[in-house]
Amino acid sequence: MKKLMISAAFAALATSSAVAQDATFRTEADPMEIVASDFIGKRVYASEAAVEGDAFDGLQDGWEDIGEINDVIFSRGGSVDAVLVDIGGFLGIGERKVAVDMDALRFASDSSTADDEADYFLVMNAGRAAFEEAPEYHWGHAAMENTENAVESAAAATAEAVDNAAEATAEAVDSAAEATAEVASEAADAVTREPIMRDGYDAAAEEDLTTEMLTGATAYDANDEWIGEVSRLIINENGKITHGIVDVGGFLGIGEKPVELAMADIDILREKAGDDLRVYIPMTKEELEALPTYDK
Repeated sequence: MKKLMISAAFAALATSSAVAQDATFRTEADPMEIVASDFIGKRVYASEAAVEGDAFDGLQDGWEDIGEINDVIFSRGGSVDAVLVDIGGFLGIGERKVAVDMDALRFASDSSTADDEADYFLVMNAGRAAFEEAPEYHWGHAAMENTENAVESAAAATAEAVDNAAEATAEAVDSAAEATAEVASEAADAVTREPIMRDGYDAAAEEDLTTEMLTGATAYDANDEWIGEVSRLIINENGKITHGIVDVGGFLGIGEKPVELAMADIDILREKAGDDLRVYIPMTKEELEALPTYDK
């Protein structure tokens, strides 16, 4: 199964411990990963007949070229939800942009290019009627996600587990302590830090974020100091965003240092009365420069 790495950019807070950094950062790319500069612009084919098998000897009869990928839509939870396809007059249908669910696309290996084992087709099981009826995609602004209730619930669950463990009998001390530690660990994972906010900006809604918008976005620290720019986002074969790359420092592209970060704690803000997009990373420039250099 091919892995998908979409260039855009996205960065996140790395923990201070060396163990956590070893689990968070990557220095090498998987040879089967795909960069977004290749993925965006990729042709998409439709087949009315079911697509059987994982590899094909070149383009198959019955596969219709419907257009090319214009952009990728992903959620703040890290999943690729859909791709935007310019269908461009397919079978007489007027040119327009439609959003195709990522689950509807199949990665089919092209066995006719023996010198490139990573070559592939994007195929979906659909006919003319599906595209005639497909609605044109329009941008929308969804409300911000509110995590306060989840934090409070996690804290309450932890407190209850601790109280129950304290009231346990001597015979159940060992098992109660183990259960309490597990609940506390899960609750700690559920709690999120206080996000960075600025006057005139809201947290960007996940439905409004695309790779095109984030490519080249300026990255700031918590004191609004420039620390670099985001350049690439990494997505695994399940459509989950796992890591992002930020180019730290440099001048006019000279001396930049790319570092790879987990994306869980990044803050992306969008101007309420405009389209300005800001990326905040709660680390200093010096802390980022001290991280290992990302080497694809």
